Formats: sequence, C-alpha cells, structure tokens
Amino acid sequence: MNKLRITIIIAILLSYSVTSYAADTVYTIEDAYQAALHTNELVKIAEEGLLQSESRVDQAWTYLYPRLVAQSAYTVYNDTLPETLPATGGAYFQPTEQFRAALILTQPLYTGGRTFAALRAANKMKDASTSGLSIAKQDVLLRVSEAYYGVLKAQRSVIISQQSLERMDRSRKVTERVAATRGTKANHSALLRVNMLVSQAKINLIRAQDGIRVTKDKLSLFTKLPPDAVLGDPRPPDQQTASLDDLKALALKNRDDFAASNQNKSIAAEYVTIVKGAHYPQLYAEAGLQYLSSQPNTPMDATTYYGGLRLQIPLFEGGLMKAEVSEARSKVRQAEFSSDFLRKSIESDVLEAYMGLQTVSSVLEAAQLQMEYARDNFTAVEGLYSEGLVSSLSLIDAEQALSMSERELMNATYDQQLAILKLQKSTGTLGKPELTNEGSHASS
Repeated sequence: MNKLRITIIIAILLSYSVTSYAADTVYTIEDAYQAALHTNELVKIAEEGLLQSESRVDQAWTYLYPRLVAQSAYTVYNDTLPETLPATGGAYFQPTEQFRAALILTQPLYTGGRTFAALRAANKMKDASTSGLSIAKQDVLLRVSEAYYGVLKAQRSVIISQQSLERMDRSRKVTERVAATRGTKANHSALLRVNMLVSQAKINLIRAQDGIRVTKDKLSLFTKLPPDAVLGDPRPPDQQTASLDDLKALALKNRDDFAASNQNKSIAAEYVTIVKGAHYPQLYAEAGLQYLSSQPNTPMDATTYYGGLRLQIPLFEGGLMKAEVSEARSKVRQAEFSSDFLRKSIESDVLEAYMGLQTVSSVLEAAQLQMEYARDNFTAVEGLYSEGLVSSLSLIDAEQALSMSERELMNATYDQQLAILKLQKSTGTLGKPELTNEGSHASS
C-alpha cells in the first residue's frame, strides 16, 4: 500500500514537472512568423499558383519541340472491288480487310512569332506568381503581427486590471476603517462608491481574461500555435528614418504587387503578338513512315517514307483577326490603367502608414509623461487619503487616471511597433531585412 502511494506521488510530481516545462516554453514573434509561413492556407494557395505557372512554362516549351504521332487503323469492308482495267491485271483496289500504321513527325518552322511570345508570356506569368507568393507571405506576416500584438495587449490588460483591482482593494480597506471609526453618511457613501469601483475592477479583469482567449484563438488561426502558448515581448522593429518621398520611391521599387502589375502589362503586350501570329502564315516541316497491308493484296500495299513542307495561309476569316487584336490591345490599355492606379494607391498607402507612425509616436511620448504624472499623483493622493486629508472622490479620480494612463501607454507602445511593421508592409520591405536596412539608410 505504501509503495502504491509513493508511486502515485511520484507520478503526480512528474506530471507537474512536465506541465511546468511546457508552460515555460516561450514563443517569439519570429516563431509565430515561421509557423504561419509553413502552415497558413493563404501561403499554400500562392505556392500552388507558383507551381502552376512553372507548369505553364513547361507547356510553352513543348510548342517549340517537334511532335511525333503514331497512327493506326484497321478497316473491314463488306465486299471486294476488283480493278477491271486491263493494265492492272485484275488486281483489287478495295480489299475485304486493310491495316494501316504510320509515324508522323512535325516540326514548326514559322508560327507568326506566337510560339516564342507564348514562352515569354509564360515566364513573365511565373515572375508574377513569384511576386504573388511574396505578397501572400507579407499579408500573412502582417496579420500574424496584428494577432500577436493583440495577445500581448490582452495579457498586459490583465496585468493592468489586476493592479487596478489591488489598488482599489487597498482603498476599500482604508475606507472601511474610516467608516468604522466615523460612521457618517459621507463615509458610508464613500464606502459604497469604493465597493462599486472594486466590482467594476473585477468586471474589467474578467473581460481582459476573456480577451486573452479570443486573441490567442485568432493567433492560432494563422500560426497553429497551441492555445496556451506563452508569448514573449518582441524586440522593437527597426524604424525607417527615410523621408516620405524616399519611402514612396522605395515602395515603387520593392512592392511585389507593383512588380506583378508591370509584369501583367508585358504579358498583355505578348498576347497581342500571340493573337496576331495565329492569323499569319504557318510553316511546318513534316516527315513520315507509313505501312499498309490488305487482304487480298492491293497495289498500294507497301512501306513508304515521305517528307516535305506544309504551308497554311489564312485568306478570309470574316474579320476575326481584327476583332481579336482589338480585344488584346484593349487588355494592354486596361493593364496600363491598373498599373497607374496601383502606383497612386501605393503612394497613398505609404503616406497613410507614415502619418500613422508619426501620430502614434507622438502619442507614445505624451502617454509616457501622462503615466509619470498619474503614478506620482496616485501615490501622493493615496498617502493623503490614508491620513484622512483628502476625500475618497480624489482617490477614485487618481486611480481612474492611473489606470487610464497605463492602458494608454500600453496601447501606444504596441501600436508604435505595429505601425512600424505596417510602414514596412506599405514599402514592400516587411520580412526582407536587407530591404528594411536599405530604407533605414535612404534618408535625404
């Protein structure tokens, strides 16, 4: 019985140690990034798009290679048809059974330029898909950052709520002591007010704890990290010090969506060549081997070889070429308009992110001063209140001001780091350390 008890105790201690070890595992924002890039469905979709574009390049190459086709046919007729001319000697030209087999080799020589245009277009589509994969990764990185900082905010909010509850609980003890010593209506009203604020602090704490569960679930949606993952505060990202004009130029240089837009313009231009080439003369070289066997035999039974050139010249297509080329050129203009609009949108995104960072940086400076004032004020008012020199209303105001300033400072701190990442996303440098450093040193 004692051995069984000792075994159970050891098992419990081991389970505690395993749980403690798991709880001590701290995930960084880089861990979250890597987990998202390896598991997120949006990245997987973009990767499949890149694989499809690579397959289209392989398909385009096949139209430059010769085609070898094998053909065979077996035919049964209901009756023979003899050749009645004397020169043939009574041979048959329609037997009862006939077998035909052939190998035909075709090599395109001239296709109006559309074959090489299709290959160039396929390679550009591959480049555009590569840009699309980079866009998807940056989108995921920003979403993971927002979710990660959301969890950090929720965790910090719980700490702030706990500290606020502790301060209010201390104030309640003082108020209870004052009310017990001097049972006036004012002191009784102050006690009721403090009890109400303690209850409110408990409500805020419960909501903050619920916020952790919600934000962690959102983070797990992108990263597949465990719901009970412990997150560490990330190192503040490097802030780009370039001017606004330099940041706009950096964005037009490095934004993958703008690069893909330029690729789409080139692809549309290649399609004009492809459409026009389909209506130009087509020249092919052909060679073949043919075997023919009949029952009864005919004069055509033999193994023959042949080779030559085949030329196709479209003469009249009812205006098809004009209509298709007009559509293709319209798509070129459409791609140019889209690229111009995207350029303006990118510059607007950079301006918005730049101004957002400037604003939140100013707010952070003000929040730091506000926090210092609120902390010093609460310390002074709490001391005066314990000595009965100020009313409970002054203490409540000081507590609320301190709690508000703590939340403002917490929000401004994390918002600034997130604003830096948003600026990097707007300039196309998010997740690209070498480009981020380039933007940091591009100030004029």
